[in-house]
Amino acid sequence: MDKWIKNNTVVKILALAVSILLWGMVHIEDVTPTPTKSMDTSIIENVKIQPDGLDESVYVLSAVDTDRVRMEVKGKRSAITSIFNDDYKVILDLSDVKEGTYTVPLSHQLPSGVELVSMEPSKVTITIEKRTNATFPVSIVTTGVQAEGYGVGKTTIDPGTVKVTLPNSELLTVVKVQGTIDLEGAKESISEKKVKLVALDIKGQEVKNATIEPSVVSVQIPISAPFKTVGLDVQYTGSLPEGLVLSRADPNVKEVKLYGPKDALAAIDTYNVASVDLSQINKAGKFTLNVNLELPSGIEKIEPSIVEVTGEVVSVGQITIDNIPIEIEGMSDGTQATVIKPADKVVSLTLTGASTLLNRLEASDIKVVAKVENLKAGTHEVTLQVTLPRFTTLVGEGTLKSTIEVKDTKAPTEIPEPDKPVLEENDKNPPSDPVTGTPDTEVPPDSNSNVNSGTDPTNPPTGEPNGDANNKTP
Repeated sequence: MDKWIKNNTVVKILALAVSILLWGMVHIEDVTPTPTKSMDTSIIENVKIQPDGLDESVYVLSAVDTDRVRMEVKGKRSAITSIFNDDYKVILDLSDVKEGTYTVPLSHQLPSGVELVSMEPSKVTITIEKRTNATFPVSIVTTGVQAEGYGVGKTTIDPGTVKVTLPNSELLTVVKVQGTIDLEGAKESISEKKVKLVALDIKGQEVKNATIEPSVVSVQIPISAPFKTVGLDVQYTGSLPEGLVLSRADPNVKEVKLYGPKDALAAIDTYNVASVDLSQINKAGKFTLNVNLELPSGIEKIEPSIVEVTGEVVSVGQITIDNIPIEIEGMSDGTQATVIKPADKVVSLTLTGASTLLNRLEASDIKVVAKVENLKAGTHEVTLQVTLPRFTTLVGEGTLKSTIEVKDTKAPTEIPEPDKPVLEENDKNPPSDPVTGTPDTEVPPDSNSNVNSGTDPTNPPTGEPNGDANNKTP
């Protein structure tokens, strides 16, 4: 043993072995803590559960007791700190579930280099319902007010019905499907506007997750300016060829609708701007003409804008109508007017026109009027005004006149007579001169007196104050 110790070779070997042992111990201490220092843990809150595999054409996930979980993960610090929360996924596999309530385990997908320590909860309770659908009519509500004076017509919706799909429990809460359009200040019609629909419950709240097919509809809302419907009176200009007259002419509408400000509409009672140019017609027979309707002053639109006039042109005929009475118009209160000439107070007129029209005419179809407005009492020659049936013409160029007598029929004003002297009770007429005698003495009549029952009222007895006879009103 002493020999080994004293032997240099042995000592060297032992020294080398001890050195190796000490080196190994030092390096083991340096390497062992390294994993502990490089690994770390992290808590990930509110990781959303993602359903997967459900046949959504048939089923719907109507309830789940929670939609988020809490995860604890571990990994290298550099890896954990550089990963976003959205990179952690929790999967709810519904590929094998049917209608009903189940407790289903959750699975997870983690970023590379990260391990799951725990997940809370690891299972969830779910309810699966079958999808059902129902058809609902579409309603459109408007907000705001159109421009002042403008009217809103009937709303047109295309399509008018839609299909709503929901779990049966939720579908029962749907009462209507509705869209909204704003009309604030609108002056023009809304045409083919696309409107998104929502399903509403009885409280008017939107039913979430409702599938509406189609989800958008096309809406038209007519908006029109203030309007007024007036009669159409077609006028005729130009001349037909000689020997031809209108037998009839009828527009295809009797009324037109005018749009514009209220003050402009108020001034129009009849639309008489339309005219037919008869010079376009060159032969007898039926005709059809289109007439453009021009806008009166202040009017924005007219409906229709074109009217069709159909009629017939025939050869001219002639007839004389007798015993047409002369009517008097325009007499003021307190006056009376009488036709003096012609004495029979009637006239005869010769008319031309279509024979079919003339043959149906009577005296009552023609109006002959003498207007006496503002005429004073006396005799006047008045021009007669003649109103003829349409499509007839008066023959002759002379002016028709009549002699009219106007009388004042007001009651004459009476002038009160002067006061008469007071007579005795038995005195019928006062004496012209003083007389003498007793009360029982009969006084003979004065030869110059006119006191008798036959006194001329225009020559009153002498002594009776009656004033100047010329002052009496006749």
